[in-house]
Amino acid sequence: MGNLYRTQILLERRQHQDLSELAKAEGRSMSEIVREAVAEYLVEREEERRRLDWKERLVELAKIREAIRAESGEFPEEFILNDRAEREEELAQKVWGGE
Repeated sequence: MGNLYRTQILLERRQHQDLSELAKAEGRSMSEIVREAVAEYLVEREEERRRLDWKERLVELAKIREAIRAESGEFPEEFILNDRAEREEELAQKVWGGE
């Protein structure tokens, strides 16, 4: 569990009652339940931060794609597809002699 640090929190009456009842029902201390709840909350916040980071990166990629399209008129996938079509045509010329 590591080092523990004393802190003071203020709960609403209902929160305190519910927490006390939960601790009693589970045979645990209120502090243990609060530590668990705080740990879960912090994990959720970190996951949400990461999701937002990814979302921002995807938006940035979309902007880059649009800039490429505006500059060249094509998306990178279209470059690949065009190259592939040209290569297939070259191979067909070699194999079938221009038929």
